[in-house]
Amino acid sequence: MSETSEKSPGIKLGRIGGVPVYLSSSWFIITAVITVSMGLQLSRSQWIPGLGAYVLGFACAVAIAIAVLVHEVAHAMTARAFKWPDAHIVLTLMGGHTQFGSFKAKPGASLWVALAGPVSNFVLAGVGWLVIQNLEPGIYSKLLLDFFVYANLLLGAFNALPGLPLDGGRLVESIVWKATGSQFKGTIASSWVGRVIAVGVVFFFVIYPYLRGQEVQIITAVVGLMVAMFMWQATTGLIAHSKMMLNLPTVIASDLMKPASAMLSQVTVADVFARLNQRGGEIILVDAKGMPVGVVDAQAISRVNPAQATEVPALAVARALGQGAIVAEDSDGRALIDYLVTVSSAEYAVISGQGHVVGLLHQQDIVNAVTGRRK
Repeated sequence: MSETSEKSPGIKLGRIGGVPVYLSSSWFIITAVITVSMGLQLSRSQWIPGLGAYVLGFACAVAIAIAVLVHEVAHAMTARAFKWPDAHIVLTLMGGHTQFGSFKAKPGASLWVALAGPVSNFVLAGVGWLVIQNLEPGIYSKLLLDFFVYANLLLGAFNALPGLPLDGGRLVESIVWKATGSQFKGTIASSWVGRVIAVGVVFFFVIYPYLRGQEVQIITAVVGLMVAMFMWQATTGLIAHSKMMLNLPTVIASDLMKPASAMLSQVTVADVFARLNQRGGEIILVDAKGMPVGVVDAQAISRVNPAQATEVPALAVARALGQGAIVAEDSDGRALIDYLVTVSSAEYAVISGQGHVVGLLHQQDIVNAVTGRRK
């Protein structure tokens, strides 16, 4: 579950309960893999020869899609009960996911929304089992229903495991979140559990059969490796994002800035030389209203002949500042990130509480600080 992207997530299939449903192009890949692999396996049997095996294989792929769709609808409908905004469902290569807009969640709500998915699959498996027990389906229907029950049990059980990005990972996240008061600490803890599960998937489906001298099933091994890689990549992103968010309040503009002072943009290079000799630091040029308009470039000013300094305007040796490239010296990482998004500039003038220019802040220094790469 993550924030909604502006880019279209795929082919729009319609709405369920008011929630948009999209089909990612990657879904066709996994459908083809399931159809072919199931078709090959079924065609070896005596009961389903030829093309019928592949038709049933495709039906199995559709059954999985239905199970995933119900799983995601359960997430979305439960989230709606907690008034989570802008939900939409995407069916993808790795099954599916439900995305939401920006909001502040609570541990309990997050857990209920997550567990609704696996519970829905257990309900579907129960319904399928009841149909098998109370009706007398033919061979094709019986095989498809058996697969439907098995797929839902597997999907529900696997997603209930207590590690992100699986739904059950919200349990560990919520426990740590409740204990520490920080969702991001919970996310990091649950993501590491998810990494352990990813390693376990590879061991169970690939390494363990090999160690026992059993033949490793190619399709099972490929799917297991794909799931493990997806989980590892997802947890890597979750851990990096959570560490960054935990780091934001500790990042303060005044700690990152280079000392600077302001001069009117009408001054000459000779005036700048005099200020540098007197105070050093960076020089930020401001207009008549006190708004920063440029930063004196050290390399450019070094090429000016001192004998001609009184004739060269300071603006001629300055880098322009973007409009609105101003930050308060007590701004923390959360405010600074907003500046990165909204202001088109690589540098920012830092202003004191009294409205005076006190420093120069570089965009890259902000990025390094919030991502934990501060020097």
